[in-house]
Amino acid sequence: MPKIKNYYDKPAIGLDLNLYEEGMIYEKDQEDYLNWIPYKLELAVGNDKHVIDGISFSLEGLKCFIRKMEYVLNERNMSSEYEKISYCGPEAEFEILFQNKDDHWEDIIIDTEVWLNGAVIERQQAGYFLGYKFNIRLEDLKQFVKELKEQLQELIQKSEGDETEGT
Repeated sequence: MPKIKNYYDKPAIGLDLNLYEEGMIYEKDQEDYLNWIPYKLELAVGNDKHVIDGISFSLEGLKCFIRKMEYVLNERNMSSEYEKISYCGPEAEFEILFQNKDDHWEDIIIDTEVWLNGAVIERQQAGYFLGYKFNIRLEDLKQFVKELKEQLQELIQKSEGDETEGT
């Protein structure tokens, strides 16, 4: 499961994003915005755990999220003027912002903000946003993107295999 954790040990912050097959809508010949992949997002901050589940990314939206993270990874090689890059979930249930940090640390650091829609977490109509700002390692974001792409590819391949078995 793709995970990111904060740079510092205290307080421990971890973000898990798991794509899953149950409820997935995928047809190879459809446009990406018509294909949907369910996910579960967990943000653990110390002893608190915030969970968003039962919502789906469109394949188009998930690819956009991955491209934005890859931009942050590549931006480090292109410039010392770093942009704040954000992605908002498909139903505004979360927003993640990344910005490379111009630092002199041993590790390359990315400022990260995660905003969660409290109404989605509490299953209400409207509400508030709960936000956390922390630092992550560039290498951890690379691993997160790699694992997310692998998980997506595995789900698509399995779904395409299921389609050919039915014919």
